[in-house]
Amino acid sequence: MQEALSKLKEGLSVSAAIVGFTDNGWVKIDIEGQDREIFQEIISREFGVAQVDLAQIENQSSYLGIVNAVGSDLAVDIGMERPASLNVVVSPRALRAQLCDGKLISCKEITEHYCIHNGSKLAIRVTRLEGDARRLEGWLADSQIELFSDQIASRLERIQVFDCTRQRIEFALRTLNLQRDVISVEPNTLTTHSVVCKLGTNAIGLIPKLGSVLRRSGMMPFLPGRIVARCRQW
Repeated sequence: MQEALSKLKEGLSVSAAIVGFTDNGWVKIDIEGQDREIFQEIISREFGVAQVDLAQIENQSSYLGIVNAVGSDLAVDIGMERPASLNVVVSPRALRAQLCDGKLISCKEITEHYCIHNGSKLAIRVTRLEGDARRLEGWLADSQIELFSDQIASRLERIQVFDCTRQRIEFALRTLNLQRDVISVEPNTLTTHSVVCKLGTNAIGLIPKLGSVLRRSGMMPFLPGRIVARCRQW
């Protein structure tokens, strides 16, 4: 993680060190230097910032969060700790409406198609806020829908890699001589990344090869053609 932060602050007059974790597992970073505010903005844009207090949450506002449970519902952690740990719940109805044109597809299948997995970063719009009941409900934010739309429109297949640093993925690509099949490695979080394949490259075919080096990391294929065929037109 520290290596990822170092890469992120290249060219800035700033120092950054991981000093711990919140009870929910969000990274605590100590930032100092002339470009402190710029670096804070970069981190906020790239990875999100924990929304610790329920009193700060506004209905119909959007927040970045991390998926921490995929089941009958989708649970997204936006960092809430006060007055208690609390997830934003995205219902299957919301996912179907936004990602499948209302088709009766299970939450499990939807999340598999769109590579939504524990540890994924998602932009969420809070649609129901019940402070007394301590319940938050949400839909995917417009920015998240636009991101999916752009990724699908590109027709480029991707491999989502979980529990792995960017440096480790790049090492695997070099070791396996797969750079010619890949355009880039895009960060989702500090430990979740998207390997963007070149047009015509089969992502599913690359997974076993990468898996031979990244044995401890989970991988899922993001296939625009399959999404269009099974979920919706974009």
